[in-house]
Amino acid sequence: MITDGRKTIGVFMNKADLNFQNTVQRVAQQRAKELNYDLFFFFTVGYRESANYYDIQEKSMFTFTPMEKLDGALVTPDAYDMPGFREALFDMLDQRANCPIVCVRDRLSPYDSFYTDESVAIRPLMKHLIEDHGFRKVFFLAGYKEHPDSNARLECYLDEMKKHGLEIPANAIYYGSMWSRGIKEACESLLSDPDNQPEAIVCANDYMAHALVEALKNRGLRVPQDIVVTGFDDIEASQRSNPTLTTVGQDYSLMVTRAMDRLHERIQAKEKGLTEFQNQHVGIPGSLAIRESCGCSPSKDVSRLMEEVHMLEQANRTMGNREVSQTYFSIELNSAENYEDIHRTIFRKMEDIPMVRDFYLCLFENEKGYAEKITPQARLISMIRDRQDCGMPQILFDREQLLPPVAERPDEPQVFYVHLLHQREGTYGYTVMQFNEGETPSMFYLHWNIIVSIALRNLANQTKLRKLYEERRRSSITDVLTSLNNRRGFDEQVSPLWNDMCRQGKTVCFASLDLDNLKPINDTYGHKAGDLALRTIAEALRASLPEGAIPARIGGDEYLVFLPDCDHAKAKRFHDDFYAYLDKRNAGECQFTVGASVGLEVITLAEGDTLGQCIHASDETMYQEKKRRHAELKRHAQIIGANHAKE
Repeated sequence: MITDGRKTIGVFMNKADLNFQNTVQRVAQQRAKELNYDLFFFFTVGYRESANYYDIQEKSMFTFTPMEKLDGALVTPDAYDMPGFREALFDMLDQRANCPIVCVRDRLSPYDSFYTDESVAIRPLMKHLIEDHGFRKVFFLAGYKEHPDSNARLECYLDEMKKHGLEIPANAIYYGSMWSRGIKEACESLLSDPDNQPEAIVCANDYMAHALVEALKNRGLRVPQDIVVTGFDDIEASQRSNPTLTTVGQDYSLMVTRAMDRLHERIQAKEKGLTEFQNQHVGIPGSLAIRESCGCSPSKDVSRLMEEVHMLEQANRTMGNREVSQTYFSIELNSAENYEDIHRTIFRKMEDIPMVRDFYLCLFENEKGYAEKITPQARLISMIRDRQDCGMPQILFDREQLLPPVAERPDEPQVFYVHLLHQREGTYGYTVMQFNEGETPSMFYLHWNIIVSIALRNLANQTKLRKLYEERRRSSITDVLTSLNNRRGFDEQVSPLWNDMCRQGKTVCFASLDLDNLKPINDTYGHKAGDLALRTIAEALRASLPEGAIPARIGGDEYLVFLPDCDHAKAKRFHDDFYAYLDKRNAGECQFTVGASVGLEVITLAEGDTLGQCIHASDETMYQEKKRRHAELKRHAQIIGANHAKE
């Protein structure tokens, strides 16, 4: 996508730091490198039980993704367990994809798919419990009712129980969450009938199994001595838990490897113009891992236990350090007053994410500036490459390219992780990261991006508040009719300069102006005409004043102008230009003549002079000028009247 020499595969998955997701990332990266593809991981965060506003907004990833630009897509549909996510994912693929698509761990996919054969995977486990252990009361902890894999495992459980002629009591099946949430309620339901207590509980996945073991311990029940518990997935923790978990492993590595190879085959075929393919749906057998939780595997020796305790302590320390670093990262980032502060904070805190090699922060932009929604264009505002600060490039580019060419590494396949930055209704941009070879993102990476999202929202809100404050402030110092300063605005601009100008003995000019005949204009032509006359004086001032002058309408038909660094010659030039503008205006087709009396007061300031004194002096000059103009107009009218009488 950003490298002309290589094709790009998009990988779609939800959540990180789980066994399946980690395997997909690791194997896909390795295979893409061998096949010379760039990878873009489009990550979302969504938890079925949380259903909070943040999770729901993550669905906008399917709008954001430049699906039309991808050469291939590797998809993990069943990882999207939030309501509506799977549907939105397939809508995007169906409506916008122009490339081959291969799914992993999804039996129901309309595309090529590689998955565990759920029709046989759990059967060896059921037979082990029923035939080898002789259990008759085997219960089942399912996932939520809409989960397709859990339902397939439940069907196998029911079928094996039927084949062995075993009764299924009313409390034998409970629908859980596919996670640790709600386990207390699950435990209470499964143990609710004193006459039908389970000998073994088969869980639809390992996460629920581990949580159930702890819930049983809290009730004083031992595993496996009192109740056997088994899982499904064989996550890494199942080999280290106490007791270790009997479970069914899924060969995710083989699934992803075959999926990537199939995707490569389809991409090559498309290049050759071949488009007709029979979709492959390949079920891969699971593998039974018999361990301590069913009572079959011997206890671990002391040295192994100590090694695992050490690993857990190290993991806890790492988690604790990350929590502390995230807390301080959040504090620092949310005190940012501008994007420069955000960039500097991110670079400084890169020491907390040593697994990241490159970092790019892109913000959506429209004609008004940075946007709060997905737009066709984005701007690269922060760039860290090889952990070196590359500054704020401010490169505007086509958002569908995901990154501008400056991010290109033509000598190697690249693996990018893309995460949208949003809070509430606003979607501000996205981050793109490259990790060091062999590293994959954890939930820490996702939480780190959420902190950046919050900081961007806070900064956007601060910007809105500052803009609103400035608008309110401007309205309080601005005359609405003419858009000149009002008296308060005039004082606010001149007062801070006043003492320094007096101390330096500056020569300045004050001009007091009074619109002629405002009342007759209002009475004869209406108040709209009077408003037009007032605005005409403002236009004449803007056209004739030198740079740095401060004009104001201070009330009714009165105006005041301050001209800094203004001698008599400059004052006269302003005076002449002002009247020239009015003369030109009045010479056109106008209903009425606009005139004004101007009083100029050029003053060489001295310490102790006050603004009020100077304004009073210019007012007096203006009043004298007004009297002179009125007297002149009166004499002119008398001469005209006398001439008419003679005629």
